[in-house]
Formats: sequence, structure tokens, C-alpha cells
Amino acid sequence: MNQLSDSQISVYEEPVHERIRKFIKLEFLFNQIHYFKNKEDGRDNYISLVSMSNLYEILVRSDIKSELINEMDNQNRSYKKLKKIPAANQKKLDSVLEKQEMLLKCLHEIQSNYLDCLEHDALFKSIVKNSHSSLQPSSIKFWLSRDIAFRNNQIKKWLESISFIELSSNFILEVIRKSGSFSEKFAEKGFYMEKLDPKKNILLVRVNLTSDLYYYPQISVSKQRLNIIFMTKDDKNNFIPYQDDLSFMLTLCSI
Repeated sequence: MNQLSDSQISVYEEPVHERIRKFIKLEFLFNQIHYFKNKEDGRDNYISLVSMSNLYEILVRSDIKSELINEMDNQNRSYKKLKKIPAANQKKLDSVLEKQEMLLKCLHEIQSNYLDCLEHDALFKSIVKNSHSSLQPSSIKFWLSRDIAFRNNQIKKWLESISFIELSSNFILEVIRKSGSFSEKFAEKGFYMEKLDPKKNILLVRVNLTSDLYYYPQISVSKQRLNIIFMTKDDKNNFIPYQDDLSFMLTLCSI
């Protein structure tokens, strides 16, 4: 599996904690924004605006800054404990700790009103208000008619005030994903169950499958147990349990 290219692998992730699920959602939206903001066609470029709107709605409903600080603090304490182990890779730990402390310093320095520049931007608020409407107001149509450089620069400007969120959440997820090593598992008749050590702080479950397969994992995880039911679809597009034996790659990410 590890010799295949990224295009040949499908990675399915299931967060154990809601906070990690939220960070993955942020990652997805930031990736959409960056990808579609570079598109020449305004119809494609508009997807970037919709993603900006969805991202903004998450930020105004949650105290993301505090959640990032709490998770980064937890990781930082865990890595400081690891550093006391003589056999640990000290150079790698130093690199992670340095980045964590730099981001923590940045997070603590960010003012609580960091969204003000978006909230007071009439164009942005118009986009947020109308992003899920089939009818776009003239102001948005006018913006989409501008050249790609104009549109791209505007989105970059909007992203500046929340770039710390992208940097911090991406690094948190990177550390979590790299904390586990994958192992090959066997699912008898499409079902896999594993008892988990409740003392381990498992944050994320990852299942790797080759992308040409016709089934996917339905993952259920708690502190003590992991269940995976592999699903497929019938001719009427109903999702049904996959009934054959199969092998897959599993990663339990814990810090």
C-alpha cells in the first residue's frame, strides 16, 4: 500500500473527538478556497466564495482560537514528556516543539476581534448572506466579472486575518496523522472489530484502501472499541454491507 501513489489510495478518516472533526472540516474548506480561487471561470471561482462563507459561519459560531490553543497545549505537553525518553528522536521532537511554541505564541497574541475586518466588509457580508441562494445580487455578479487577478487578490486579503487558523489547525492535524503507523488488518465478511486501550489518547482512525475498490469503511469508534463495517452499493444505489473477506490498512493516531 505505501508504494502506491496518492491518486491510487483513498484515505478514510474518523475523528474520535468533535474538536478534531472540526479541524478536519476547516482543512477541507481552506483547501477548497485555495484550489478554486485560482480558477479563471467565475463559476468555478464562486465555489471559493461559498467555502469562505461556510468557513466564516463556523468561526462565528465557535471559539476556534481557544480550541486551537487547548489542542496545541495538549500536544505540547505530550511531546515534552516524550523528550524525557533517552531513546526518543530528540532532533525530531525539538523541531515539533519549536513549531508548537511558535504557533502557541501567535495564537495567544491574536485579538478576540480578529473577525472584525470580515464583519465590516460589505462585499464579504453580501457573499455570506447570498452564498446559498440561487439568485446572486448584482454586487456579486459584478465581482465575478472581474479578472482572475482581481478576484484572487481579494480572497487573499480576506484570508490574511484568519491565516493563523489555517496554519495552526493544519499543523495539529499533521502531528496527529504522523503519530500513528499503519498496519495490515483483516475483515472477515466485511466486518472488523478491535478492543482499544482506554489509556491511549486515540484522536483519529485512518483506513487506507486502493481507490479502485467497490467498498468503503463505515467507522465507529469510542474510547474502548473500534468497529468497521465495509459497505458497498447494489444496483439501485442502496448501501449494503460487503459480504466478502478483505484486507485493509489501519492507522490509530494517538498522542
